[in-house]
Amino acid sequence: MRLTFHHAFLAVVLGLAGASGYFTFHVVRLKRGLASGLAEPLKSGQAATLETVLDGDEVAVRVGSETLRVRLLGIYAFDPTTADPVEQAAGLAALRHLEGFRGQPVNVVFDELKQDNRKRILAYLEKDGKDLGEGMLAQGLVVAYTKYPVPRMNAYLLAEGRASKAALGIWADPQVARRATDLKALWETQRRRGD
Repeated sequence: MRLTFHHAFLAVVLGLAGASGYFTFHVVRLKRGLASGLAEPLKSGQAATLETVLDGDEVAVRVGSETLRVRLLGIYAFDPTTADPVEQAAGLAALRHLEGFRGQPVNVVFDELKQDNRKRILAYLEKDGKDLGEGMLAQGLVVAYTKYPVPRMNAYLLAEGRASKAALGIWADPQVARRATDLKALWETQRRRGD
């Protein structure tokens, strides 16, 4: 009886180890595939399909047969996976908003094709000619990311200012609004120092 239990235990352990390795392999392969870039150069305004929402300011889009990770320029969304309930609700609201565009055609727009250190394309997303980031700012779902100013920053700050004045989204909750204001002050300090 003891020998049978031992064999069953080993089978379970080996099965779990095999499954873990299998899924780890596929996750690593997916991330590499998302970071690989296109076989042909990406052009500003290129049509894509919003495939996966990774965060309130990061998505995966399909361009032709390839999938690319895109970090939306000029906005910052709170983390929807944080243990902090104050920030989590704001992050989930931004993520859910973008989820509404999943499977839909969008355009990947940029002034200059760049990637960040995580191999994400830095771009705006437009749907029917409207900037999704600016729309999220207008609804108070995200904060204008002022650490690295972008050409659309003036429009972004105007949209954010209107949302703040109307107490929409994150601006309706004093705790989240305070954190957003603190972040903006930090980014301004970092930008001035060249961090």
